[in-house]
Amino acid sequence: MDEDLLARIVVRLRERYVLPEAGRQAADAVVRALDEGAFVGRSGTALAAAVTEVLQTASSDRHLQLRYSGAPRDPAVGNEWDDPEVLAAYWAEQDHHNQGIHRAERLAGNVGLLVIESLDEPEGTGPVIDGALAFLSRCAALVLDVRVSNGGAPTGVAYLVSHFVEPPTRKLLDVVDREGQVVMQTWTQTHLSAPRMARQPLFVLTSGRTPSGTEELAYDLQAMGRAVVVGETTVGAANPVESVVVDPHFLLRLPTQRVVNADTGGNWEATGVVPDVACAAAEALGVAHRLAAERLLASGAEVPDAVRRELEALVRT
Repeated sequence: MDEDLLARIVVRLRERYVLPEAGRQAADAVVRALDEGAFVGRSGTALAAAVTEVLQTASSDRHLQLRYSGAPRDPAVGNEWDDPEVLAAYWAEQDHHNQGIHRAERLAGNVGLLVIESLDEPEGTGPVIDGALAFLSRCAALVLDVRVSNGGAPTGVAYLVSHFVEPPTRKLLDVVDREGQVVMQTWTQTHLSAPRMARQPLFVLTSGRTPSGTEELAYDLQAMGRAVVVGETTVGAANPVESVVVDPHFLLRLPTQRVVNADTGGNWEATGVVPDVACAAAEALGVAHRLAAERLLASGAEVPDAVRRELEALVRT
């Protein structure tokens, strides 16, 4: 156990956490746990897990975490995302994950499926999203699957959402700092490389492990009445974070901002995104596929006989 490390964490909580009173409470909880011997004999990943449990119990903030890193980092960096080498390594790794876009598939009844693992800045994800949506653009309905995902960035979410709404632009979020100042806004885009799918029925699949930026995708589309969310209530981690190097081997994931949705005036912090149609995550795709088929048949749109038979079979399942 490193008391100096814990002291540095306490200082940052009191000085930087986005909600000052909650930051003080989390800091006090760490001090109490230290005094009670909760961290005695712990180091490395065990210490990180113990501190994280104290922090999240005190704050209910699932983004607030201490992480152990076997590879040493320079504390002088501060926020590790300000380190160009860390950023370059991250984007290189994301290339091996197709920039977070896992699969695009046409299902029975001409319903599209886009499986998303993460939604990072559009500089990286944009071209992959464009290719996937170009492939799916002739589908009559679309399902976005974020059940097994890692979150993302507000700008990446805004880029994807842009394809599902008509111009002109509309605001999605304000990002607000500890002092209450708006430091960033996200808006949908007018000019896109891939076709828009602004009129097709849209569904978002969620699970109890859908976090952060991929939660935002479900929240934003649900808030504007654009999509039906199917599955489980999500994690409830809304506050944007810095990844602070507090020790060569420890990173403090520290929320320093909060988001305010333009439609609701709130966010999904602690509550998660509550689905419109609740079901087990494992069943969500089947449920959404059937709902899409019902919507398409009810629309009265003309479709080839083979596709109609597929839709009717889905409704009967």
